Amino acid sequence: MKEWDRLKKILLSYASSTGNTQFIAEQILSFIQQSPIHIVMKDAFDVEADELQDYDGILIGTYTWDGGEVPDEFMDVYEELEAIDLSGKKAFVFGSGDSYYTNTYGAGLKLFEDQLREQNAEIFAPYFLVDLAPTDDELAQCLDIIARFLQAL
Repeated sequence: MKEWDRLKKILLSYASSTGNTQFIAEQILSFIQQSPIHIVMKDAFDVEADELQDYDGILIGTYTWDGGEVPDEFMDVYEELEAIDLSGKKAFVFGSGDSYYTNTYGAGLKLFEDQLREQNAEIFAPYFLVDLAPTDDELAQCLDIIARFLQAL
């Protein structure tokens, strides 16, 4: 048995159109790599919905697209999740948005969080949304949530 088979496993997947959500995902990855937890980071296009069942924790980084939708990169996973039971999995959604779009600001994050909840995932904390690029304080806030997420696994 490999050493990491005994460790808690986290999937970190993200979609980013401007690079802001990717930046947050990379900071989360660096932070988690300092802990004894096995983390896999994948681009949204490379994730299959059923593989979420293989992880103890699920971290989804996304943005909102076209009038308040989940972006195309995640649409297959988002739709296929309807057939997946995520009971016993902890999940957290994070990402960036543009508050200029007041009616849809953060809507994609909420949709994804709601879908994970409907599939019985335990939503660890409300989704974390930053306006455009994260400030140092916002990044610290996000990493604080991640630290508590790791402790709760």
